[in-house]
Amino acid sequence: MIRKVQPAFMLSHSRYDPCNTDHMNTTQVVLECRMIAQAGGHNPGEEVLGAPQLYLFEPHQTEQTGWKPDTFLDITPVWNRKRAAIECMDGQHHLRDYYTRVAQQRTNHFKRNSGGQSGGHDCQYAEGFESAFPRTVDAL
Repeated sequence: MIRKVQPAFMLSHSRYDPCNTDHMNTTQVVLECRMIAQAGGHNPGEEVLGAPQLYLFEPHQTEQTGWKPDTFLDITPVWNRKRAAIECMDGQHHLRDYYTRVAQQRTNHFKRNSGGQSGGHDCQYAEGFESAFPRTVDAL
């Protein structure tokens, strides 16, 4: 399926989360699926997956997971939809305001680091991600 879609990037949970082992197990499966989709010897004749970045989104207990963000995304244009989705999680109502505060905190990182990469524009809400793989560039 991943080969068929040829995603530009992929998303998953942090690599380690002692409070949500299903999250880290999911990431392990995602890593294995990405690896298999890149393997030329698996189902020869199919288009092999390139190397999409795997972004690990922020766990709600960053201090316990070793998660370290290196990418910040302005989510201001979609914040109302994200908040509405958060409101639908009845079992996690205690995280609604928490995730709002996190998005506001990540705005500081976005603003302080966006000068050259995102045009230095303002934002109200941002998300942080950890890249699972190194990035390759043609110039700095």
